[in-house]
Amino acid sequence: MKTTGAILITLCLLLGGWQTDLHAQARVETATQGSIALKWLGTSGWEIQISQTVILIDPFLSRREPSLTEEWKTDEEAVLKAIKRADYIFAGHSHRDHIADVPFIAKKFGAKVIGSRTTTNIALTAGVDKSQLITISGGEKFDFKEFSVQVVESEHGTRVRSGHRRRPKFEEVTKPWSGPIMGDAFVEGGCYLYYFTFGNLHLLHQSTGGFIEDKIAGLRTDVALLYPMASDDLAKMLKPLQPKTVFANHFDRQFMPFSEGITDQTLRRARNFAKRIADIDKNIKVVIPKYFETYALE
Repeated sequence: MKTTGAILITLCLLLGGWQTDLHAQARVETATQGSIALKWLGTSGWEIQISQTVILIDPFLSRREPSLTEEWKTDEEAVLKAIKRADYIFAGHSHRDHIADVPFIAKKFGAKVIGSRTTTNIALTAGVDKSQLITISGGEKFDFKEFSVQVVESEHGTRVRSGHRRRPKFEEVTKPWSGPIMGDAFVEGGCYLYYFTFGNLHLLHQSTGGFIEDKIAGLRTDVALLYPMASDDLAKMLKPLQPKTVFANHFDRQFMPFSEGITDQTLRRARNFAKRIADIDKNIKVVIPKYFETYALE
C-alpha cells in the first residue's frame, strides 16, 4: 500500500450489461495489484475490493419501492448482474434502500453482515445463518485480515415535511419473527458511520445526512463517501475529517431503474454539493460517481 499522499483515483468501467450502455465512452482500466477498487452501486451503496476481499456497504440493487403491506422480494437478477462476490456487508441503517437486498446477498455468497440489531434481526428472519451476523451498537472496532473498521454512532439526516425539517421517527426491530418480511419491516434501527483503515489509507462512509459531532472528532480521513448535506452541516463534518477526496453518494433517485440513468435534476444536486465543498475548502477533490464505475485508490 502506498502512502496517502499518493492516492490515485482512476475511473474504470466494468464491461457488460447496462454499465456499458450507460457510459460507453468511459475509459476501461484495471485496478493495479495492491490498490483498493471502489465502485458505486447507487444510493449509498458501494463495493470495495482489496486483494481478494470484497466489501459491500448498503447494497440496494432492486431499485423499486416496496409496498408496505406486501412481502418484499429482491430482484435477484438485478443483484446478480452487479454483485459477483461478497465477503462482508456493512449496513449504515435499516431502511429499505439500504438493506432490503442484504439477506439475499448474504445467503447467496455467505457474507458476514455487520449492522444494528434491526438489520441482524431482519436477516435472521430472512434465513441468514446466525454465524454470519455481527450486531453493533456503536464504538466497536474490528480487525479483519485485509482491513480494520471502526463503528461510529450516528443519527439519521433530517427530512423536510410541510416546510419543517425533521428527523424520521426512530423505530427498531428487537427480535426476529416467523413469517414473511413485509415492506414496513425496514425501519431505521439506528445509524452508523464506518471508518475503514486499509494500510495507510482511511475511508469513511456516511449512509444518511446525519452525524454526531463529538463522535467524529479525530477521525482524519483520506477518502469520505458523503451524503449531500447542507452547508452548515457539511462544514462541521469536513473540519475534523479533513478529507483529501470526497465522493458524493445518495444523491440519485433510489427507486429509479439504473437503465434510466441519472437525471439532470439529480446531477445538479450532486454538482451543488461539490460547489458547497469547494466554498469550504478548494483543496478537496470532489468526485461525482457514475453507476458501476470503478475508482482505484492507491
